[in-house]
Amino acid sequence: MLAVEQVSFSFPGRTILERTSFRLCPGTITCLVGGNGSGKTTILNLITGFLRPRAGRIRFGEIELTRLAPFRISRLGIARTFQDLRLIGKLSVRQNVLLALPHHPGERLVQALLPPRYHQQRDAEDHRKVDALLAEFYLKEVADQAASEISYGQQKLLTIACCAAMDAGLLLLDEPVAGISPEYRDRIGERLASIRAAGKTILLIEHQPDFLELVGERFLFLEAGRLHCFDSFSELSAAPVADEALN
Repeated sequence: MLAVEQVSFSFPGRTILERTSFRLCPGTITCLVGGNGSGKTTILNLITGFLRPRAGRIRFGEIELTRLAPFRISRLGIARTFQDLRLIGKLSVRQNVLLALPHHPGERLVQALLPPRYHQQRDAEDHRKVDALLAEFYLKEVADQAASEISYGQQKLLTIACCAAMDAGLLLLDEPVAGISPEYRDRIGERLASIRAAGKTILLIEHQPDFLELVGERFLFLEAGRLHCFDSFSELSAAPVADEALN
């Protein structure tokens, strides 16, 4: 799956990561925890190609990601969310999920040369997939509303639904339940468990202890550029290094 090997990264005057290494086990949910500004989102940006490490390498299976552009990394089967959501607010919920489907008609020139029957069949198949995802993520009732008009909790669900639409093997989620009500937090927890049960791997950043305990299987705590690894939430919560971040 994913291997981060001896990665170092610095901003001017500040070291964020120093020879950091970890691996993600396939079909698991790993939680990345740490104080504000510790570098958690930086790790996601390094994995997805938005930043380049000063040293070390990042591999996805046998493919090294370190020098690849973000769009190429995405095509390998890595999907992510952002703290600022990055939905297309003027488009409907349905259209946002439809655009996230892999190899969507219009992406490749060769598809424009195929007969109309192909596009009709492909469109029907895509809409069936989208309808199933909207139902699964509790978004069916707001499917035709603009993404900017639904609630914040629904927008969080929509970002994860878009990741699920990509059929990626690895999902990177940046604070998926921050700022939402317990109802939507529980729904997202349920969906993440379902995604993991389907064999997908998840790395998520989160601060809420109850949610971490609910969904997490392995835990990485980032402090002063170094990672501490824990095999359970009880181990994490008992560690002095994590006490301030979890309370």
